[in-house]
Amino acid sequence: MNETFMKERPIFPLIMSMALPMVISMLVNSLYNIVDSYFVARISEDAMTALSLVYPVQNFINAVAIGFGVGINALIAFYLGAENKNAADAAATRGTVLTVIHGILMTVGCIAFMPYFLRFFTSDENIISLGLRYSNIVFAFSVIITLDLSFEKIFQALGKMKVTMIALMCGCVTNIILDPVMIFGLGPFPEMGIEGAALATGIGQVVNLAIYLVIYKARPVSVRITGKYLKPDKGIDLRLYSIGIPAALNLALPSLLISVLNSLLAAFSQSYVVILGIYYKLQTFLYLPASGIVQGMRPVIGYNYGAGEYKRVRKIYLVTLAMRSIIKGSEKVC
Repeated sequence: MNETFMKERPIFPLIMSMALPMVISMLVNSLYNIVDSYFVARISEDAMTALSLVYPVQNFINAVAIGFGVGINALIAFYLGAENKNAADAAATRGTVLTVIHGILMTVGCIAFMPYFLRFFTSDENIISLGLRYSNIVFAFSVIITLDLSFEKIFQALGKMKVTMIALMCGCVTNIILDPVMIFGLGPFPEMGIEGAALATGIGQVVNLAIYLVIYKARPVSVRITGKYLKPDKGIDLRLYSIGIPAALNLALPSLLISVLNSLLAAFSQSYVVILGIYYKLQTFLYLPASGIVQGMRPVIGYNYGAGEYKRVRKIYLVTLAMRSIIKGSEKVC
């Protein structure tokens, strides 16, 4: 498979073709977040409060996975542009191995930490119980989530944005369908309450990852995860972390902000915590176009930088900056 189109196609239509699938998939993901909250809110206000309190930790897990995935994405695109396939394979393999390790550590750490985290915000034992029942199941899927996001960034580095769009949409639609079925016990399924919401989320992630694995096996891609790169490689690992850590910290900051706000609002009313949780899920719609453009631009810049196309890199950056400025101006007008 040839990725040279990333240095050959005109810049504006190239970025649009890369960004549009990501905007659509993120739109579906945002809709899932709203639908998920809607069904959990129908259980009880305490259930919705518990979900809102768990959300920052869920967001932290996603931030670590996405941030490190950005490192994988950038490194693969760079090496492909430099026509160094062995290094690209090494980056994909080492990135996947480290992703699994991160997932295991976050599973153990978050499950162990959660009782103390919840008690910091509330003394209501029912809310704490609901939060633990939900989080223990959700966090058990952390390895799946991190692997899912790792493959997402690998496919994006290859310019296969439609693959990531299809996988994410299938996972979200699965989750949306399973939410009422598993929460309220429709058909042959027992009524599981908040545990059903957590399990539906986990199964949606499994479907997402399964699609990536099937496509990876069935259709040839230029980057492969191979056994010969399983051993630690100090150079590759350092490059992955040097890009991934700043990206993860940047994405994790909202989790800290939400946690601080939750601690302040919980002193007044649990309802305020619920409202804040809903607000943060709704506001993701505002950032969809800009986020899609960034995700579309990232592998294009990495590929062209690796290929030594520095003038084109500058043009890509300027076009992306102009597109984001237009979007920001439109948001202010609205």
